[in-house]
This record gives sequence, structure tokens and C-alpha cells, in this order.
Amino acid sequence: MIDPHEFLTNLAMVLCVAAVTTVLFHWVRQPVVLGYLLAGVLIGPHVPFPLVANGDMVPALAELGVILLMFSLGLEFSLSKLMRVVRRAGLVALIETSVMVWLGYLAGRLLGWGALPSLFVGSMIAISSTTIVAKAFEEQKTPTKLREVVFAILIAEDLIAVLLVAILTAVSTGGGLSPMALAETIGRLAAFLIGVGVAGLLTVPRIVRAIVKLGRPET
Repeated sequence: MIDPHEFLTNLAMVLCVAAVTTVLFHWVRQPVVLGYLLAGVLIGPHVPFPLVANGDMVPALAELGVILLMFSLGLEFSLSKLMRVVRRAGLVALIETSVMVWLGYLAGRLLGWGALPSLFVGSMIAISSTTIVAKAFEEQKTPTKLREVVFAILIAEDLIAVLLVAILTAVSTGGGLSPMALAETIGRLAAFLIGVGVAGLLTVPRIVRAIVKLGRPET
């Protein structure tokens, strides 16, 4: 059971500390996203600071923030725009992630780590943060055409990340991943994306138009 008072206290703490740090970073003309990161460090349990947020509650707030940010990205990014750049974006994402996984693996091996930890390191650095890039683009007023291409690449990277999670989970548990299992994972991912896309294109616009006809702004 979540204590409402504790939840509101943590929410106020997060917002206030983030507000102060972002104003400071704005004054020194640095990306405000760095201020958000600093705010998280300050209210975390590992830095001697008078304010410490609940470590179980803050991740839920973080998830909500990511959901809202991805929702805002979806509002400005249409399927038709994605299809215009899908081949370029997919190729770039595939080359980029492959090179980064390879470089991360080599770096891990040079540091004396085993094959599996090195593979995990390469996979972690291969995927870019969509939220960080989106915030940086918002601050820099990046041209729309470039935003479309980069967001398409990031979406392709996110799909690759799903496959990496499936592969690394199987490998880390010692079960390995057969070509058949990999093909099944890819098939499920493709079926899910097609189902969501078709259902969204056929149903969501009709539902939204029907709600708009009600004439109730709060709804």
C-alpha cells in the first residue's frame, strides 16, 4: 500500500530538486538534461545530501516520465514518415549496433573480462537513449527532417534491443539460443508490431473522432 503523504513528498522533492538543477544548468548554458541527471544523483542514497527520495517510489515516477515523453514523440511521428526513411534507418541502426557491440566486446576482452561480460558491455553501449536524444533535439531546435531520420534509427535500435535482450537472457542462463528460437522471437516481434500498427490505424482514429464529437474537453 502506497502512503499518499510519502508519495506527494517524494514527488515534490523530485520536482523541486530537478527545477533548481535545470535552472542552474540553463544559466551556465549547458543541456538541462544534465541537470535532471544531477538531480537524480543528489536525491539518491549514494551522495551525502540532506534530501533522499524513496528508492522504490522514484522508479515508478521515472517510468511515468518516460511514458509521457514517448507519448509526446508518438504524437509528432507518423507511420508514413517512418516508412519514408525505414530502409536507411534500418541499415544505419544495424551497422551502428553491430559495430558498437563488436567494439564493446573488444574493450571488455582487453580489460581481461570474460566473453559473456564483454558481450553484455557491447550490447549496453550499442543502444542509444531515445529519451535523451529527444530532449536534446527539443533544446537545440533540430530541423524536422533530421529528427525524423534520427527517430527512425532509434526505433530500429529499440527493436534490435528487444532481440538482444532475448538473446542475452538465453545465453546468460546457459541455455543458449538456437536459430529456431531466434526465428521464433523475431516472428513474435514482427507479429506484435503488425498487430499493433493495424489495430491502431483502424480503430484509434475512429475512437478519437467519436470522443471529440461528445464535445467534452475533459474526456
